[in-house]
Amino acid sequence: MVKTRIAPSPTGFLHLGTLYQALLDKAFAIRNNGKFIVRIEDTDTNRYVEGAVDALYKGLKWVNISFDETYIQSERLDIYKKHADELIEKGHAYYCFCTEERLTKLREEQSKKKVPPMYDKHCRSINIDEAKKRVDAGEKFVIRMKIPENTKILVHDLIRGDIEFDSSAVDDQVIMKGNGFPTYHLAAMVDDHLMEITHVLRGPEWITSFPKHKLLYDYFDWEMPVFVHTPLITDMSGAKLSKRKGHSSVDWFRRKGYLPEAVLNFISLLGWSHPEGKEIFSFDEFSKVFDFKDLSAVSPKFDLVKMEWMNGQYLQNLSDEEFINRLTSWLKYCISSEYQGATEFETHWTPNDYKLMLNFLNSLNDETKLLFAEINNQRIKKFEDLLPLNNFFVKDTEINQELLTKNKSKEEIKSHMNWFLSELENLGDWNLESLKGLEEKTVKRASELGWKVGEVFHPIRVLLAGSTISPPLFESIFIFGKEKTIKSLNR
Repeated sequence: MVKTRIAPSPTGFLHLGTLYQALLDKAFAIRNNGKFIVRIEDTDTNRYVEGAVDALYKGLKWVNISFDETYIQSERLDIYKKHADELIEKGHAYYCFCTEERLTKLREEQSKKKVPPMYDKHCRSINIDEAKKRVDAGEKFVIRMKIPENTKILVHDLIRGDIEFDSSAVDDQVIMKGNGFPTYHLAAMVDDHLMEITHVLRGPEWITSFPKHKLLYDYFDWEMPVFVHTPLITDMSGAKLSKRKGHSSVDWFRRKGYLPEAVLNFISLLGWSHPEGKEIFSFDEFSKVFDFKDLSAVSPKFDLVKMEWMNGQYLQNLSDEEFINRLTSWLKYCISSEYQGATEFETHWTPNDYKLMLNFLNSLNDETKLLFAEINNQRIKKFEDLLPLNNFFVKDTEINQELLTKNKSKEEIKSHMNWFLSELENLGDWNLESLKGLEEKTVKRASELGWKVGEVFHPIRVLLAGSTISPPLFESIFIFGKEKTIKSLNR
């Protein structure tokens, strides 16, 4: 049975690279009727971040990626110790008693000589019986694996082919730390074997460690899974996506108002192309056609502009009812403690901004809600874009006198607005049809005044929305309501 896994470290929010691997692993498992598991690799206690595991699960839930099994490495320490001891008994590992001071001095000397920093195998020749006596006496130690000397180590990556390493360039890696915790190298290989992982998908940064992992499989006499090292996702400058940059975190996209299915669609195209050349497709469709072997080793660039375009396509394809449901859910998330508790991300709007918009939406009847969706879903690329366009619905806007009189004098504007307000106040039924009639009448008014059509709408829009940019004007007036519209325009 095909079995894939992601093995994130709990060091913060769900990283885009981790989601990328989860997406590919999950799709490949589905296509092959296999299983997908999550293994939390928390053996590096110095890097552990409180709440990171919960954030990981919430991130996967948001994009609707489920898993079949979960494991936590810190609960499996006895297993790793047993396997480290086995390597020592087989002569493939040894106790190292070097102090941190000695290792620091060694690195400094190597740096001066401009040679790669590597352990000098100082403890490798210690007799095993003597080493065990020193361990029993309470001397501090780590366990290192033995790298064979003067050997060519051949590894195979599914998309890169055979890669050869010279053992002289491979360090005697620490596999068990002094605190009793294993390093990634031992723990991951042991777990992948015991959990029967058939395909290991991981980042390209692990290629240099690949020979060590090949040797561990050989030392234990285990069959290796298929290894696939993903392409390195970079920003548009070609630099690696950094956790210090907001959009490398999945939570950043959620906070900005992207749709999870759009995020999955976009990242699925990083280093892979749909066999039919499609750009827009569902995860279900992706899982029917994706194969690890079709990945490219060439580093794809994460184009945020294209990501926004794709999300806009998804928003436009929502029904008006679904648009309102998604928008409402996003606004509720934005006023939740989960959103407001995270300070790592730049926030353009206050909790009160989101609350006002949510309360406004809830105050509308179903018909007006759908109209609100209709006039907005073709104009935004993500939900965050909706707030500045529609802020006038929930907040009094300031009058920009300079903008108001940009094309005409104050007297001309005042005369025109008096006419428009009179027409508005004398409007019969307050419905969209009668307002559309007034819109046609206002267009004719432009001819009577000798103005351009845009010039008769300009002051109405500026007074109502505080800007020259807004959703369609007369639909906005209908949603705003007669009383509030007249009050706003009378200013």
